[in-house]
Amino acid sequence: MLNNPLFDGSYARLFGGDVAMSGRSDGFFEAFYRHFLEDPDIHELFRETDMKRQVVMLRRSFFQLAAFYVTSTPSAELERIGYLHQRLGVTNDHFDRWLDALVATVAEMDPESDPCTELAWRWAMTPGITYLKLFAYYHDSQRT
Repeated sequence: MLNNPLFDGSYARLFGGDVAMSGRSDGFFEAFYRHFLEDPDIHELFRETDMKRQVVMLRRSFFQLAAFYVTSTPSAELERIGYLHQRLGVTNDHFDRWLDALVATVAEMDPESDPCTELAWRWAMTPGITYLKLFAYYHDSQRT
């Protein structure tokens, strides 16, 4: 088990003690999209997206990233997410902006968040994001 008590504490304050996809987290993910869509380029990508459905999809993806952090093993669902993002043309820069928006949301929603907590979230989410970035690179290179 990884030792990241700042992440663990913040996660528990935001989502409770279980890794689950409960509706309790919807407020967090709605706040996330407020941050993420502040970027005009990102906003344009989601112009015709059903955001209620997107929040549900984000919740599932987020928990896959959290599970990857804990297990260091990509699930079939995370692989499916990789294929989907590759097909949609999601770039490394998009993933970086996603992480920035996530950390901004943690700072907003977690009353005990501080710069170290924000770094702890980056540490926890970076393995899964890196997997998704490499997934796209690897599968693109296999086509050529």
